Amino acid sequence: MTFSQLYRKAKRDLEAAGVDDPQFDAMCLIDYLFGVDRADLSVMGDSIPDSDKENRFLRYVEKRASGFPLQYIIGTWSFMDIPLCIGEGVLIPRDDTEVVVRETLKRIEAVQNPRIIDLCSGSGTISIAVAKARPDAEIISLELSETAFVYLEKNIEFNGCGNIRAINGDLFKAFNDFDDHSFDAVISNPPYIKSDVIETLSSEVRHEPRLALDGGEDGMLFYNSIAENWLCKIKHGGVIGVEIDEDLTSEIITRFEKSSVKNIEVIKDIAGLNRAIMGTLP
Repeated sequence: MTFSQLYRKAKRDLEAAGVDDPQFDAMCLIDYLFGVDRADLSVMGDSIPDSDKENRFLRYVEKRASGFPLQYIIGTWSFMDIPLCIGEGVLIPRDDTEVVVRETLKRIEAVQNPRIIDLCSGSGTISIAVAKARPDAEIISLELSETAFVYLEKNIEFNGCGNIRAINGDLFKAFNDFDDHSFDAVISNPPYIKSDVIETLSSEVRHEPRLALDGGEDGMLFYNSIAENWLCKIKHGGVIGVEIDEDLTSEIITRFEKSSVKNIEVIKDIAGLNRAIMGTLP
């Protein structure tokens, strides 16, 4: 088959499988395997690729059609124009998380040499975005999963973020290792999906690690721990920022208010959904 025929077949197969954006995914796979982007395709469409690569491409299309995430096939993904290495065992970076990054940066703008901890760092999505925007910051990235921690360290090195220190640790225990009032900001995109909802998610999402998705019976497991054990680590006037599930908005606000968080704001994402809760410590 020619490049154009391969592209059209991939698009048809992915569309038939119910992939959300078959045109985008087909083009990403063409670019990934052959180094042919959309502009190249218009020129090289009648060319015939190497047969071995063609077979690999068709296998990737079949894998994607089965619900396997595109990002895991490609092995890299961008977040806020930052390249990140990802794969099975790590949460896929999503544009929604930009809300936490941008709102945190806005709230620490006047703080010189801020000290920040990112809980449940995963591949380093939040930590690296903040570190690159604020090279004067000292950032600690805490991640429990050993698989995700490998990607975290790799991405820190790849992006040249010498101001990040990665710690392979447990959010439910590691608070004992830090002094009270020692951070200008505590930020996190914790697991927040209710346990009994996970099996109802799309097959694509269920390929992601349950450890990064499961927020316990009511989705509040991690937020409760942050409120109980991590808010005290924030300096007076410092920032707390968490990504949320819109359905948990009122529960998280109530929990944070009980822990004396002030100036609580709910921040919406580009789709108009509640995506983050920000606040300050009195």
